Amino acid sequence: MKQKVAEKKTYATVFEDEGADYRMISQAMTDVGWKMNHTSARNHVLRVMNKFARAYAEKFGIEPTEAKLSEIARDARFQSAISDMLQTVFYE
Repeated sequence: MKQKVAEKKTYATVFEDEGADYRMISQAMTDVGWKMNHTSARNHVLRVMNKFARAYAEKFGIEPTEAKLSEIARDARFQSAISDMLQTVFYE
C-alpha cells in the first residue's frame, strides 16, 4: 500500500495494490448513478474505517475517545490491515 506523508502523518491509497484512490472511487460511483466527488468518497471510507476501529475496540474491551477512534481510522497501517483482511475473506 502506498503511503504519502503530510505533516508527519500518513494516509493510504490502495492504487498500487489493485485498488483505487478516492478520485477513482468517486468516478466509479458517479458512473453507476451515485453522484460523488472525491471528498465524499474519502468521507464514506473514513466512516466505515471508524466503524471497524470501534468494533475492534469493543471486541478487546477498549474504550477509546472519539478523537482516538478517528485517528485510528485515518491511520494508513490500520486501513491497510483492514484491506488485507477483507481481501483474505473475499478470496477464501
